[in-house]
Amino acid sequence: MTDQIFLGSRHAGLDEEVIVEMENGKLRGVRKNGASCFKGIPYAAATGGTNRFMAPQPVENWAGIRDALKLGNRCCQERETFGDAPILSWYGQTEPFGEDCCVLNVFTPGVDAARRPVMVYIHGGGYFTGGGGGAVLDGSNLAKFGDVVVVTLNHRLNAFGYTNLNHIGEERFGDAANAGHLDLIAALKWVSRNIAAFGGDPGSVTLFGQSGGGSKIMVLMGMPAAKGLFHRAINMSGSTGTTVAPAATTEPYVNELLKQLGIEKGHLGTLQKLPADTLINARLAAVAAKREGARPVIDGRHVVASPMSPQGLALHASVPLLIGTTRTEATFYFASDPRNLRLTENQVKARIKAQFGVDDAKADDIMAAYRVDEPQRTPSELLVALITDTLFRIPMMHAADAKADANEAPVYMYNFVWKAPVDGGIWGSPHTIDIPFAFGNTDKATSLLGTGDDHREVSRNLMAAFVAFAKSGNPNNAHMPEWKPYNGLTRATMTVDVKCQAVNDFHGGDRIAGSQLRLEAYNRAALLTYSE
Repeated sequence: MTDQIFLGSRHAGLDEEVIVEMENGKLRGVRKNGASCFKGIPYAAATGGTNRFMAPQPVENWAGIRDALKLGNRCCQERETFGDAPILSWYGQTEPFGEDCCVLNVFTPGVDAARRPVMVYIHGGGYFTGGGGGAVLDGSNLAKFGDVVVVTLNHRLNAFGYTNLNHIGEERFGDAANAGHLDLIAALKWVSRNIAAFGGDPGSVTLFGQSGGGSKIMVLMGMPAAKGLFHRAINMSGSTGTTVAPAATTEPYVNELLKQLGIEKGHLGTLQKLPADTLINARLAAVAAKREGARPVIDGRHVVASPMSPQGLALHASVPLLIGTTRTEATFYFASDPRNLRLTENQVKARIKAQFGVDDAKADDIMAAYRVDEPQRTPSELLVALITDTLFRIPMMHAADAKADANEAPVYMYNFVWKAPVDGGIWGSPHTIDIPFAFGNTDKATSLLGTGDDHREVSRNLMAAFVAFAKSGNPNNAHMPEWKPYNGLTRATMTVDVKCQAVNDFHGGDRIAGSQLRLEAYNRAALLTYSE
């Protein structure tokens, strides 16, 4: 990234040049519209060559002033966006792919000694795609709204970040299984050492992340090295990280990956010499042959426990948790084919039978149960609610139950219920919809949110809750009714909308029916997994 370093230069068109000095040297950022932005800052060295599959290495110091004006590279990956559906076009990121992807961005109201709370966002895309850039993830509006310092970042993903080689027996690659999460810890250590120079308080760090980002936060809770690097956590629809599998579960995938590459035991060093595209293509072939394995695992070395196990809960006992989902997560997965939202009663019944392995009578019972809370649901709306619950809301509630039962730090639950108005409102509140609201960038996501005024009110409500939580560990604020901590008796939930409401056991009938079905399906190993 040396091409971004310019000594003593000034640039036309910048609103105001801002210089800050941190541990590796001086950075040049820009101040626009009341916020200072510093982009593409390396928090670890490039991860290619002999650094591939290794723990992140330190950044070398630089002389002069380094420009921090451009977003850095994303980790090498096979796709650019969420998909081709018009309603998802707002997420587009255009930064190149590269193995010099350990970079972060800082957005601050002022480079001063104010010691503001810090909010570190971890991007979604599961464990294999995505990035911390793009217009919607610009942290300037959130920083100004809450008087907080916002950090977004990139890290290693897919085969580069999560290839468990421990069973192959070469000690030098012992960090490969969770290298992507070691990057996240390196970024948090960077924040601890440097954020005061950007007006932030290293003693008040809140993690927030959506989907895969929320899941990554949960995994961090099971890592002893992460303890003390963050003080509060917000999980937005990150259901898969509520449990972490043992390392052995990814061995079939890794064995297939090595088979695709023609690499045998004793020759793993070859992995560091392959072109990045070769590794990506081999991962795709391995996924086609075996279940996806590029994800964090309990390796006993860095990730020592599943986050909601007794051992995991003890690691984050003092960390308050804010956790939530959107009302119709599943419509995100139907975006490529809107016909899924116009299904007949018989079509939905057939899907339930096939997906959950139940007979006609059980399918009828499920459909009846999912009309107790909302009798007027169409068949497609019923299917959306069922998938949303079994794959997102119920596992998130199980995590909230465990955190509440530990009775150490509070846990708060929300459900984002504002409906997107585009296409006649058929998409409801899909997975990812809350991202632009959390950043105050709803004007950057009009393909999904439309151009009305009420989404600004919803954004203010969500940001107010997130900022209050980042400052105190309690999301209560002047824009919402009283928000009580979640517990297994009341299941207190805040519904986020133009007018927010505090509800006990939100859609309890759905929860009971979905929980029972999910348990039965897992017992039959019949539940399909939708990747984040």
